[in-house]
Amino acid sequence: MSQQKSYSNELSPKKIKLELEIHHIGNGVSMEMEKKSTKTPQKLDLYANRLNGNYLLSVLPPDDLEIDGVLAAIAYGSDSTTLLENCLQSRRRLDIWMRYDHTVPVKPALLRKLLANTSKNIFCYLIPDVLHAKVIWWRNYGAYIGSANLTDRAWHGNIELGIFLPQAEMDDSGVTEQLEYFFDELSNCDAAFPLSEETILEQEALVKLRSAKVKELEELSRNNRSVNFWGGPVEVVKKTAHNRRKESFLKEWYEGVNALRFIAEKTSEYRPDWLKDDVPDVWHADQFLHAYYYNQVRDGAAYPYEELHVQNKKDPAEALAKALLWWKKLPEPPSGEDYNCHHRAPIIRELLSKERLQNLTVSDFQQICKANHSTVDHVRRIPLKKLGLLAADMPSEEARVDAFALHIWSEKNQRDESISEILRYVLDGGSADLLPVRLYESARTEDRRISHIGINQLAEMAGWARPELTPPRNGRTSKGLRALGYNVKVYS
Repeated sequence: MSQQKSYSNELSPKKIKLELEIHHIGNGVSMEMEKKSTKTPQKLDLYANRLNGNYLLSVLPPDDLEIDGVLAAIAYGSDSTTLLENCLQSRRRLDIWMRYDHTVPVKPALLRKLLANTSKNIFCYLIPDVLHAKVIWWRNYGAYIGSANLTDRAWHGNIELGIFLPQAEMDDSGVTEQLEYFFDELSNCDAAFPLSEETILEQEALVKLRSAKVKELEELSRNNRSVNFWGGPVEVVKKTAHNRRKESFLKEWYEGVNALRFIAEKTSEYRPDWLKDDVPDVWHADQFLHAYYYNQVRDGAAYPYEELHVQNKKDPAEALAKALLWWKKLPEPPSGEDYNCHHRAPIIRELLSKERLQNLTVSDFQQICKANHSTVDHVRRIPLKKLGLLAADMPSEEARVDAFALHIWSEKNQRDESISEILRYVLDGGSADLLPVRLYESARTEDRRISHIGINQLAEMAGWARPELTPPRNGRTSKGLRALGYNVKVYS
């Protein structure tokens, strides 16, 4: 007689907490976490809750980790104690797309909590009828893609199946660009609409209607919708979508560059005594934003730049004026801004000059990477094994960046172009006003991109190398601009 296994449907809080502690994902977020982790950095875990002991809750990042916002598309929902509370507690912006239809796929109680926290940078949009995705992307940390909706059962008890991709794996495989495209398409979807009180009232009425008239449920509830049934996009033309993304990027990028140039003109009147006179105004502006972000925006372990954006977007000029007065009065650089302007930026300017760029060496490129803020920041997130290094050797940050540069130097894109050829194309491949076009092509198109070399790195290098053509811009620059109230996008 065969024996059947007996499974308990209940797990004690202590047992769940223990399993979460065992399986909480480090994924190479920091060097310290890598030292403590017993997992192989490249190993990817499946999350099936009690079926394999990997709970979706353990995907949530720690509160003190800097994340560039959260993007989510989850069709059904009722739970406000997991993803939403994590974003509120960590003061992270959440943009979430959920499903709308006559069956009330998202419980009104959750909709109300989402709407009530709009002032805390929680933004919900609804897509009628066809949204069925379940994906959450913590930008610069990683993404969960799987079967779980935003419900208590999905996050605790259901047998779900999903995978968490660390950001480094996403960058390696091109998933980052594909997720950017996915969420850009959701943002531009004509059928999507923002959550409102009217929609919540309608959904609450539909709940009552469906409960009272079960037999007539389908027909009657359809007839009481305020938004017509949507069958989804008829056709997606890849070339058209690509052109639309490119146009959207260029429009935002030129606006961001104009804001940086405006600030550069202003900073010339507010130059601190310790900053040399020969530092270009656009470098000065960048380092003013660097100091502002790390000293005025930072609040403990959090960087609530989206909260400041809400406060300052009505009058960015006033916010800028106050920040510039603070900057001018600083008796000394608060976070290495003098070193960045006097030492790091000149290194990049010299090595990427037209003359040197023609004969760039791997040693030169290693120096460029070590002097480039966004490159160093990106390398911190790459697991050591991907760099060919061992955690036991406790490699320095400089050794990590050297290994990264050596790896990138040996890479080629689909056009068989090396990183030195890409840099030549970006900086000297045409007119100055089309430099953003070349940036986009080199970082976002399949045939030109090299994994782990993105918009932020190339744009920062371009601004240090050719300040007469463009100001440097990276993720930190954009976050500083948003904190001052400017409507710019933060790129991954």
